[in-house]
Amino acid sequence: MGTPYGGCMDQREITGDRMVQEKAVLSIGAIMVDIVCSVSRLPERGEGVVVEHRDAIVGGSAFNSANVIRQLGRPGFLFAPIGSGVFADFVKKEIEARGLAALRIDTSLDCGSCTCLVEPDGERTMITSPGIERRFEPAWFEAVDAARFGQALASGYEIEGAGGNAIISFLEEHSAIEFFYAPGPRIEGVGPEKTSRINALHPIWHLNELEALAYTGKSTIGEAARAIEAASGNTVVVTEGARGAHLFSGEEHLFVPTDPVEPVDTVGAGDAHLGALVAARNAGCGWEDALAIANKVAGAVCTVAGGTLSDERFAQLGVCL
Repeated sequence: MGTPYGGCMDQREITGDRMVQEKAVLSIGAIMVDIVCSVSRLPERGEGVVVEHRDAIVGGSAFNSANVIRQLGRPGFLFAPIGSGVFADFVKKEIEARGLAALRIDTSLDCGSCTCLVEPDGERTMITSPGIERRFEPAWFEAVDAARFGQALASGYEIEGAGGNAIISFLEEHSAIEFFYAPGPRIEGVGPEKTSRINALHPIWHLNELEALAYTGKSTIGEAARAIEAASGNTVVVTEGARGAHLFSGEEHLFVPTDPVEPVDTVGAGDAHLGALVAARNAGCGWEDALAIANKVAGAVCTVAGGTLSDERFAQLGVCL
């Protein structure tokens, strides 16, 4: 597969001196290209529809989360591989413009892409073409100074892939890092063996209502979250779209509502919510404040095309840690 090259693996060079004093967030996973297509409706089987508007933007779960962490001023590193090819070239330019660095890999594999079909109500349906982001290797983690990180996040998309065991093994070797697990729509594909290893790390699960209900077979958010909590032994966060977010931890059930917005699409909203939540916890915020911040950031992401806000748009939110 190849090895990391360039200076991107020097954590002090990437994040600056501040990282020496503060524990940072390691965003493990995907950086890829989202092709966001606005459609009047989803096609039936065998049918075609005409796209009304199309955008090509940088995306991927780890990138979307890491960008929010950066915008909130917290130290972190985007541990997402960039390969070689048309999509990789696009990604390199886009992340450099945002002041981020990622993991450069000497390989012939390109970054993946995701075609997002967005309906008029903002709901998105995804078709993903995987790339290097699903092929993590143990050697990539050798240059990581784990002691510098207080939190890590990863999603089910890359853990489901061939490189998922490498990610889990790193987290098993460094269990002092607080792990936020966002299984996403690949929650079933991860499989029981990997899920069992993940739960043994006692991660904080972060998922939406539909994922929680479908995965557990329960009829309510509370029942689903409690089932996940029993398996993982830690806090569970369940987002409920425009209503807000729930937290379940022991006897505690915390619900934090969100302000209504006019959605353009929901691409990347869950990733933004996770990134803001982890950043707030990294800064020492309590759960209620952290969820309120995450709700506000995720809601704002829903008002733009794609999964990220520009720095100017983010500044207008007035959110700070």
